Amino acid sequence: MKRIKHNDLSWYFIREHKTLPASYLASCEKFFKRRLKIARESFKHQASSTKPQASSLTDPGSGTIKDLESRKL
Repeated sequence: MKRIKHNDLSWYFIREHKTLPASYLASCEKFFKRRLKIARESFKHQASSTKPQASSLTDPGSGTIKDLESRKL
C-alpha cells in the first residue's frame, strides 16, 4: 500500500477501513472526535434564548416598539 501522508483524510473516505493501517484509523477518529467536540461547544455558545424578543412584546398590529413610543408622545 502507498504511504499515507500526514493529515490526509481522503483515504479514510475512499478506501475500506479494513485495508487501512490501524494507526491511521486511530488518528482519523481522534481528529473527528476533536472536531465534534469543538462543534458542540460552539453550538452551545450560539444557541438562541427562549426569552421572547422585543418585537413580540408589542400588541398585535401595532408594528414596532418605535411605533408604540411615538404614540405615547
